[in-house]
Amino acid sequence: MTDTTTTSILNKIRDYFTPQDMGIIIILALLAFLTSSFGLQHILPGGGGSSFVHGFLKLPGPGAGIFISAAFTCLWLVLGLLIIKKPGTAITMAVLIFAFMLLVSLVVGRGIRLDYLIVVVAIIIEIFGILALEKKPWNYLFPILLVIMGCITLALMLTGNAKMGENGAAATVFPLGYAVSGILALCLAAVCFLYPTAKYIIGAGCSQVFYITFCWTFNGKTGLFSWTPVVPAIPALLTFAFVCGAVMAVLAYGFYLLWNTYSRHSVEKA
Repeated sequence: MTDTTTTSILNKIRDYFTPQDMGIIIILALLAFLTSSFGLQHILPGGGGSSFVHGFLKLPGPGAGIFISAAFTCLWLVLGLLIIKKPGTAITMAVLIFAFMLLVSLVVGRGIRLDYLIVVVAIIIEIFGILALEKKPWNYLFPILLVIMGCITLALMLTGNAKMGENGAAATVFPLGYAVSGILALCLAAVCFLYPTAKYIIGAGCSQVFYITFCWTFNGKTGLFSWTPVVPAIPALLTFAFVCGAVMAVLAYGFYLLWNTYSRHSVEKA
């Protein structure tokens, strides 16, 4: 890419996003990077993503812990889209997040995973934001799918078919992750049915389903699909992945509504 082309792209971004927009985007991207790269060990019970998934939730693997940082990033990506209200916001944030990862990895030399999939996650969320999911019959599709996913996950737990650990061994303790994922999936089905215009919730959930399936497909050391979990663990892990992304998007909507309420109250009081 030539310097002229780079300058042209930067000028288009500058004309599209106002200085205030870019300030918000940079701050949220930085917060997303710090949260996903350094903050999770202080936020999650049991430590980092892998310890949280396998040690605390007793979920099976593989891959259940690797996408946790991307799931938390959904919070900031969706919040950016809600605040800026311009297509391309999440993608711009994702590129900045990856740039922060690259910069810190070059400075530190180790300890930072270069997660290029975060850009794909942002693209998926943006795509779902422009789809007409609030129209029939699409407004029924994802609530029904979530009910099915939740029921299957709970059924696996109740029938003693839950798996745990990196290798997907039979669960020897109460599989908390199965219970939480199944119940939250049913709750999210109700949310998506009652608020079909909150499309970023579905987008964030689907982005994490893509993320974990991509890891299963391409992250194996002995070829394609060599990292795929045992079959009984797949429904629960897909449900867990969707729930993680969707819950982060719900939190983003909650923060946005609180901020709007606070702003309106401040204006009325003034």
